[in-house]
Amino acid sequence: MKRNIHLINYPFWLLAVLTMSVYAQDIPAKQYYQNSWNNTNTHSGYLLTNSQYTLCLNTEGENTFVFPCVKATKLISPYGPRGGRMHTGVDLKQNLGDSIVAAWDGCVRMAKESYYGYGKLVVIRHANGLETLYAHLSKVCVKENTFVKAGDLIGLAGRTGRATTEHLHFETRFLYEPFNPATIINIDKRMLISDTLSVHNKKFKAGAPAVTDNAISYKQMLSDLFEDFSTDTTPSVKDSIVMPAPVPPAKKTYHIVVKGDNLYKISKCYGVSISKLCKINNMKETDILSLGRKIKLE
Repeated sequence: MKRNIHLINYPFWLLAVLTMSVYAQDIPAKQYYQNSWNNTNTHSGYLLTNSQYTLCLNTEGENTFVFPCVKATKLISPYGPRGGRMHTGVDLKQNLGDSIVAAWDGCVRMAKESYYGYGKLVVIRHANGLETLYAHLSKVCVKENTFVKAGDLIGLAGRTGRATTEHLHFETRFLYEPFNPATIINIDKRMLISDTLSVHNKKFKAGAPAVTDNAISYKQMLSDLFEDFSTDTTPSVKDSIVMPAPVPPAKKTYHIVVKGDNLYKISKCYGVSISKLCKINNMKETDILSLGRKIKLE
């Protein structure tokens, strides 16, 4: 989303100012981060306060969640203390070269070929205020300051950095503070537990808080979170964002094939007949479903 500007004959210091000011307009969730974008750390200061926040995690057409591992996986190391230090994410078993995708729409803040024990790493900031971190990759497939959609390929699984087996180290963060991904994601079912995340007194909880007198409308909250990045208007930081009870999850329009899937299971899971699945996907009932394939549901 960077604007095209003619940079000929500008002094170097002015070019730097122009570039940063243009790009600052495109930063996701800048109302939370106060435009703190150009840093090279996964954790940069303590922005998280005792204020209350409610973040939208799954909104049809705006911010749909996609599980970061395309192929089947299992949890091999949970979030929490491990070996005398804090393990700030979850480790998901993968094979070398397995596809890793963006969990939500967002912009790549970091894409490093080597970053301490993380190895090859990607960090994406999302419009809902979260950042997701993907580490130990064998290959980074995106560049910094580029926008990605949920489900876009961002890297390949590996064991770079401090790792003993091929896997994805996956983290969820808000205002640079990591929290347990299992708070909002059911890893076995590869889906969100809730459409919202509440943060209060630096504690993370799935679901929205009770409605209070200062509650704002759901529509207004979405307007604040998913602002048009091309405008120059910077929303004020809200000390408290409270919303009504969460709306039902957005209806899925496609299914990503994982190990063990077949047309019968997909048909039964989503209530779509096999004949309809074959028709809208231009396939036959006898076709073999390749892992990672998107099956349209409507």
